[in-house]
Amino acid sequence: MKGTLVALEGADGAGCTELAGRVQTWLSAQGLVVVPCRIKGSDLMRRPLQVLQGRADLSDRTLFLLYAADLADLFRHQIAPALELGQVVLCDRYLLTPLVRAMVRGIDRDWALGVLSFLPPPDLTLLLHAPARRRLERLFGHRRFLQPRETGWPAAPADQLLAQALRYQRRLARCYEQEVAAWPHHRIGTAGRAEAAEREIHRALAGLLPGQPAPLAPVAG
Repeated sequence: MKGTLVALEGADGAGCTELAGRVQTWLSAQGLVVVPCRIKGSDLMRRPLQVLQGRADLSDRTLFLLYAADLADLFRHQIAPALELGQVVLCDRYLLTPLVRAMVRGIDRDWALGVLSFLPPPDLTLLLHAPARRRLERLFGHRRFLQPRETGWPAAPADQLLAQALRYQRRLARCYEQEVAAWPHHRIGTAGRAEAAEREIHRALAGLLPGQPAPLAPVAG
């Protein structure tokens, strides 16, 4: 039996990691075998990406290729074997995030898609969205400084940095919306409490996963 590949995608601070953990716990409690994976999480590329992603002398194209290598290793050793076994693969960012980041940093879309063409599209994409200012508040809540590329590289003067970061994060969100339209997806609002977003995800997964009942069809009047 073919497994199911679900990807949580969203711009910086949208809540992908927290909600991926919550959904994994929920699905596991229902007896499903869930294989979690996350971008920058492969055995091959985890450490190099941690070291290199913030370097100013690393080009955006090179960083994109490092992310592609990370996903290739994840797919070969974690995602593909789990799907062959009929398991649920829950990805904390997958194909859409590196593609969108590449595009807003000026990399040709067709070239980037060609590089990532070894990845099958997910069975369902959960696009998490919240206003850019709310997402930046969350990022600042976790650390004192943003990574330069989170602000829209190159760096602006200190008095303009927040405005630049907001513009960049809004461009990211618009690009996610445009690109996700081609795939099966649900938009999940994450501006409020995580519990509310998680309930939306439960409904989005209804009927997709083994043992999840499909939502009732409306009764004709």
